[in-house]
Amino acid sequence: MKLKDVLLRDPGQTRLANNGQARLVDDRDTEKAMLELREELKSFVCEGQYADGMIKILRAFLNGGTSLPGAWVSGFYGSGKSHLLKMLCHLWQNTAFPDGATARALVPSLPDEVKELLKELDTQGKRAGGLLAAAGAMPNGGTDAVRLTILSVILRAVGLPEQYAPARFCLWLEEQGKLDHIRDAVKAAGKDFNAELNSLYVSPLIANALMSAIPDLATGPGQVRLLLREQFPQKLTDITTTEFLDAARAALRLRGHDGQIPLTLLVLDEVQQYIGTVHDRSVLVSEVAEAVSKQMNGRVMIVGAGQSALSSAPHLQRLMDRFTVRVPLSDIDVETVTRKVLLQKKPAALGNVRSTLDTHAGEVSRQLSGTRIQEGPEDRAVIVDDYPILPVRRRFFEECFRQLDAGGTQSQLRSQLRIVHDALHKRADRNLGTLIPADELYEALAPELVNTGILLREINERILQVRKDVGDLAARICGVVFLINRLKREAGMDTGIRSTKEHIADLLVDDLTADNGRLRADVDEMLKRLVDRGDLMPVDEEYRLQTREGTEWDREFRAQQNRAAADTSTVYFRREQLIGAEFESAIKGVQLLQGDAKELRKLAIHRGDTPPPAETSVIQVWMRDGWTSTEKQAQDAARAAGNESPTIFVFIPRAHPDALRDGIRDMIAAKATLDAKGIPSTKEGEEAKLSMDSRLSIATKAVQTLVKEIVGQTKVYQGGGNEVMRLTVADQIEAAAEDSLVRLFPRFKEADSGHWETVFKRAREGADNPFQVVGHAGALETHPVCQQVLTTIGAGRSGSDIRKELQAPPLGWPKEAIDAALVALHSAGVVTAVANGEVIAPKHLDHNRIPKADFRKEGFTLSATQKLALRKLYQLLGVPNAAEQLAANAPEFLSKLKGLGAEAGGAAPLPASPDTKDIADIEHLAGNERLNAIHAKAADFTARIEAWTALKELKDKRLPAWTVLDRLSGHARGLDGAKDPLEQVETIRDKRLLLDGTDHVTPVRAALAALLREEVGTLHAAHLKAHRAAEAELAGNVLWGRLAADQQASILADVGLTAPADPNLSSDETLLQHLDRKPLPTARAEIDAVAGRVQRALEKAAKLLEPKVRMVMLERTTLKTPEEVEAWLAKARATLTDALGDGPVMVS
Repeated sequence: MKLKDVLLRDPGQTRLANNGQARLVDDRDTEKAMLELREELKSFVCEGQYADGMIKILRAFLNGGTSLPGAWVSGFYGSGKSHLLKMLCHLWQNTAFPDGATARALVPSLPDEVKELLKELDTQGKRAGGLLAAAGAMPNGGTDAVRLTILSVILRAVGLPEQYAPARFCLWLEEQGKLDHIRDAVKAAGKDFNAELNSLYVSPLIANALMSAIPDLATGPGQVRLLLREQFPQKLTDITTTEFLDAARAALRLRGHDGQIPLTLLVLDEVQQYIGTVHDRSVLVSEVAEAVSKQMNGRVMIVGAGQSALSSAPHLQRLMDRFTVRVPLSDIDVETVTRKVLLQKKPAALGNVRSTLDTHAGEVSRQLSGTRIQEGPEDRAVIVDDYPILPVRRRFFEECFRQLDAGGTQSQLRSQLRIVHDALHKRADRNLGTLIPADELYEALAPELVNTGILLREINERILQVRKDVGDLAARICGVVFLINRLKREAGMDTGIRSTKEHIADLLVDDLTADNGRLRADVDEMLKRLVDRGDLMPVDEEYRLQTREGTEWDREFRAQQNRAAADTSTVYFRREQLIGAEFESAIKGVQLLQGDAKELRKLAIHRGDTPPPAETSVIQVWMRDGWTSTEKQAQDAARAAGNESPTIFVFIPRAHPDALRDGIRDMIAAKATLDAKGIPSTKEGEEAKLSMDSRLSIATKAVQTLVKEIVGQTKVYQGGGNEVMRLTVADQIEAAAEDSLVRLFPRFKEADSGHWETVFKRAREGADNPFQVVGHAGALETHPVCQQVLTTIGAGRSGSDIRKELQAPPLGWPKEAIDAALVALHSAGVVTAVANGEVIAPKHLDHNRIPKADFRKEGFTLSATQKLALRKLYQLLGVPNAAEQLAANAPEFLSKLKGLGAEAGGAAPLPASPDTKDIADIEHLAGNERLNAIHAKAADFTARIEAWTALKELKDKRLPAWTVLDRLSGHARGLDGAKDPLEQVETIRDKRLLLDGTDHVTPVRAALAALLREEVGTLHAAHLKAHRAAEAELAGNVLWGRLAADQQASILADVGLTAPADPNLSSDETLLQHLDRKPLPTARAEIDAVAGRVQRALEKAAKLLEPKVRMVMLERTTLKTPEEVEAWLAKARATLTDALGDGPVMVS
């Protein structure tokens, strides 16, 4: 059975549509294009990200309403963006073929959701103007006329010329109903209408056809051409957004039913390349997208495409608000597409494929065994689908693609489809069992890799020459060596594939049924021959392609090897570094948590022949190796230290000395070569550097492996000479350290508990027996930790010193235990704490303040009688007075006492607050000393509390009355009869008599209130009288009487001539409210203003009745004689007579 008989698509007879590369242009007019489109639809795999992308776009359109979002399709070159968009366009409008087939019918399998969405699209399209897809690629680095460029895509989709002027001409003809007539006339003359439009301004055929269709358009063809040039000029710059929208709507209506705009998908490919780094293009594309989305009544959805996501490119970020539907594509669907398009098997052949693979399962499993991509159990599920690519090979291909094309221009769907198709085409007539070998990838990519500089031209030419001189196998070997050596070997990225004869042969197997043992032998022989020819360079068990510059680098490496071999001190120093670093790495996971308290302890590695320091709070690990000492010396040192020593003694034996020396030498030589050669300036140099980097990596890994093995043989001894035996070095050190902790901190168990934080919290809150949670029910001072703390405090110590001493050997107590004891002793009054000269209250001592505080033992004690007296005193101010809380609550008592004193007086007219300096002095004391001072003044404090309480109560009673009096006095200033009461107010204030035995406020308040009530009443009566006189004056005025009642009311409101409201003077408070709203000066001013308001009312009435009336102001003067009166009258008569010439007047 041949390979072509196995595959559903015969690779020898079928071609890959468009060579795997979709073109987003509307060229349905050509037979070739329709054939290609048919093949693309038939091979379209609508799954994974393709299906998700279609669903997103269709949903966004159908649910978008009248303002549609834009969509952005992103992905590397060849990721299938154009393919997806092309398929979406034809599925959108369900493109029909000459034989009656449709796009949707040709696609092998569409997801149900896509089908349902397309069905809903058809339904909405029938109600609208139909369905249309307009697609095109933006020109790479082309014009800045963004709107014209996008409009041309729409024009081409509806069958109009892409140029703006000819398109506008055609739209005008359509409006006139003459487009078909003109087109037919040009065609009848034997010319192509679209070609003739390119000569619009000079075409005699178009001019004559217009004269025939519209006789009165012009007097002759010449005038027609002139009119065309004027009416439809060529655009030398971009059009406006309004012009774009007008032209787009008119063009789309040509394809819509009943003059409607069809539901249109506007697809713009390569938008990112078009924008590039040009800011203005980005802005204009965003503007057009917004216009299409918001001003086409929900009929047009714009879709853009580019290599990057919008958020990852600065010039694309401004498009984010316009293209909100994101469709990212990657190469995760490559396997699915490849299997369904190229590798799908005939159902009848599946058993044959499985049988062949099972028969040769040994060869399949051998492929790249021991590497990260070797065969796994999951491969069985896909191996038949992948054949003739083995799953291991597919993973190898993927790794190569990633390294050969980090920029993403090849490692995607387009290239893989083409490579696999070409490889299948070559092997179509081979027997079942044939495989696609790894060198096929090299052969397919080599030309492009040379162009991009990844494959040196010298190497490529060398491989070509090898094929000519030695044969195909030699060239295939060189190609595979190149691919393997491009793979990364950094930690986390290393696949484990090496250019050894085994892996090279694995990747060259191209027939499972052949004698592959012979192939492996041939590969071995050919590798030797290629080395002898100088085409390959052996590096340990691997091979590198050799170049002329690579030879120079190799020569430098050999010279550096010799220097390193001679420089034993450098090798010695490097070995010490490596062994020390590996030992530290081996034990870095050891975490020492001592006891229930889980106190973290540390290890300190000490190297050298001298013993480590003895007095430390860490466990010393004395490390020595077989290159500088002997195992006996390490054992003797351990025995000499004795059974009480916490030191751990480590000896690393001298193993593989020659291999380690040579490996370190090669590391040093490779690094020195790289440093000496520097940064290469040629491609050949870069390749040589890459090879040297690989050599350094190989040497480094070999040394690391040796060092790890050497350190793995470490021997560990406890003080006294007992060897600690465990599986790993870390386990050995951890076991030894646990015993060392007991030796280093023999008294740790006295403070070992996991509940110290609870003790700390309870002690800080003032609990009776905070140590009960750690199993201690006796007196606080009898607990071992408290005893040691008191001993350490002695005559006085700082918190930091106390911690330091108690955390050091032989105690090693947890900081939490020390802090809990200090807080408990402090809360109980056994010790005092002072920071920055200020006594710390019991509940205010915390972890942060302890190291900064100075602690002293308390010197005073209180008798039961004293405590009882203090409890009574506390009770007077409502302070909690439990016996055990007296010290803790003393600050509260003193604070309340001072506050009561402050409340017993205040600002004038209150008496001054009593002096509380003696209370503040007591606040600076602490503990029992403070309580003793309070007790000494207990009688005095009791008397003060009684007196100050009485004063406070009197203050609370009289201060509101004083406030009213103070406000009344403010309104009474300047009032007749108020002088004496106001003097009394000032006397009360100045002499601070508010809390005097006699109430001086009430009589003065009553006197002032009476005076103010009388004055308010008088002014109200005067205002009322003036208002009534004003009403009478207006009532007697002829003009006023001619006004309607509503007109009069309006004028009175405008001039403010209203009757005063009766004041509410029922209480001092309502009196004050009235005076605050209308002080006495304001009331007097309102009375004086009544006459003026009458005059303004009459003026408004005159103007209302006589719109032309003018106000005439007569001279105001003092007249003393009849002659002066006559003179004034004559002058007034003349003034009024002159004014009457311009219309009626009103004397003011």
